[in-house]
This record gives sequence, structure tokens and C-alpha cells, in this order.
Amino acid sequence: MRLPKSIGLELAVAGLAVAAAGAFTQAAVSGQAAPIFAAVEQQASELGKKIFLGKGNCHTCHGANLKGSVLAPNLTDAEWLNGDGSLGMIESTVKAGVAKPKKHPAPMPPMGGAKLSEDEIKAVSAYIREQAQPPAKQP
Repeated sequence: MRLPKSIGLELAVAGLAVAAAGAFTQAAVSGQAAPIFAAVEQQASELGKKIFLGKGNCHTCHGANLKGSVLAPNLTDAEWLNGDGSLGMIESTVKAGVAKPKKHPAPMPPMGGAKLSEDEIKAVSAYIREQAQPPAKQP
């Protein structure tokens, strides 16, 4: 008895999903998960950097090294002008922009003036958070 093509394809996809889950479970049990997750994190960081230096236009004002300029603040230190420096705050700032900067003359348009997807916003925000010093503790 032959299965219809659509059912056969669904079974094949389900089988691949089970195999992938099994591979990750085996990697976790055998202690090999850390290198797999490190590789995934490295790829995400590279995507965030690519967006920062390219499509996101971030480097135009913040500099390629994220150290800031007369137009925009340093993103590598522990001083956060528009929030607590958390990943969520950075994502919100990237999405909404900064209409009235506290210390710099140029407003930051939402998403740097680019059209970024949710995944791109998350990637560039994670890259910025990764490059920055931990947020300063409030007394």
C-alpha cells in the first residue's frame, strides 16, 4: 500500500524532527551540547554585528567600534542614557528610536531608519548587549 505524497512528506518531516531532537538530547547527555550552543550563539553574534555595521545603519552614529560619536552615545560602557541596559530595553530602543536624546544632538530613528524584522532587532540588540559593560547597579 502506497501512502499519498503529502502524508509521506509529513512523516519524513516528523522523522527528521525526532532525529534532530534525539541528536540534541544525546549531545546534552554526553556533554557535547555546550559546543553546539556556542556555535549557535557565535552565529547570532555575527548576524547582529552584520546588521549593526550594515543594514541597521547603527555604525553611522555609534561608530563601527560602538564607542559613540558626537551624534550618539558609546554603547560599550556601563552608562545607559535611556534605560537600564537590559536586553529588553535595548530591543525597545532599537524598535522605537530616541526622538529626544539626553546628551546628543541627533535623534535616533526607529530601527536606525531601516526596516528590520523582529529577528534582526533581536540579533542586533543581543550584539550590542554582548559588547557592552554590565549595566551600572542602582543604589
